[in-house]
Amino acid sequence: MKGKRNGVGAWIILIIALPFFMFLPENIRGDESLTPGRHTITLKADGYERQFHVQVPACYDSRTSIPVVLIFHGAGGGGELYLDKNGWAAKAEKECFAAVAPDGLPARPNRPAQFLLNPRLWNDGQLLSGSLRSKIDDTAFIRALLDDLGLRLNIDARRIYMTGHSNGAGMIFRLGAELSERFAAMAPVAGHCWIQDPKPAKRLPTLYIVGTKDPLIRLEGGEIQLPWGKKTQPPVVQTLSRWAKALGLTTPASVVRDKDGLKIMRYGDENGSSSLTAWFIEGQGHGWPGGSESGLPALLIGPAADTVKATDAIWDFFKKY
Repeated sequence: MKGKRNGVGAWIILIIALPFFMFLPENIRGDESLTPGRHTITLKADGYERQFHVQVPACYDSRTSIPVVLIFHGAGGGGELYLDKNGWAAKAEKECFAAVAPDGLPARPNRPAQFLLNPRLWNDGQLLSGSLRSKIDDTAFIRALLDDLGLRLNIDARRIYMTGHSNGAGMIFRLGAELSERFAAMAPVAGHCWIQDPKPAKRLPTLYIVGTKDPLIRLEGGEIQLPWGKKTQPPVVQTLSRWAKALGLTTPASVVRDKDGLKIMRYGDENGSSSLTAWFIEGQGHGWPGGSESGLPALLIGPAADTVKATDAIWDFFKKY
């Protein structure tokens, strides 16, 4: 009788627990581990279906953890563009890390994305207050993305990095302020910190890259012409000063190099736990330095220089941390 009672008890427990298991996220219910190659993953965050693209390198073995680089596209762009045209997929294969490129939601998130009429955006702190897009929490999305990725890949949680371009650079400044504990270092390219008084829980080593001929991120600031209208931006030094303060760096920046078309300024110790290094590329416009053609006219984004391949420089920077 005792064995029969125990069997009945087990069935009762199973019946009670079944609804709980039915409503678990799919990536927890099943084996969704990723294999080498390209994957596009959909998850739900803040009430919206979100996508991110993952390049898992051929070297990946689930018995060994690998680093992760998150790459954030600019306004109007998409994640896979940065994996393919700006060299992150190839770099991941060569250096054995996972390259992860999420897609932003469109300005009108319930309609299909379209570059001019409904561009993909990141809520980096500059969107019009009161707009539907400004109310969507992209930090929550990235938190969910990292949790989901950790269920699918054996990732090294101590070596998760992020880089972003333009509006994507603004987004990683926001993540650096609100989700810094999940990252080891960051590298914004041609963007601004729109968070007024960032107070990161963890001070992330930062490499900032911008071109001296960028018509959309002018060094001196001022009015710019975007495909979606005009906008007034602050000078680059304001973003650098704001982020240096957030990192606890109180001494003025020093110039450590100024030759061959590249000027480098540094706040703090390059190898310290808190540092900010800024690269100014002579003659570079708004395009990703060293990347492929974006398809946008030089009249809008400015010229391209051959001085720096940003993908290589950023990975070399990340490897230190």
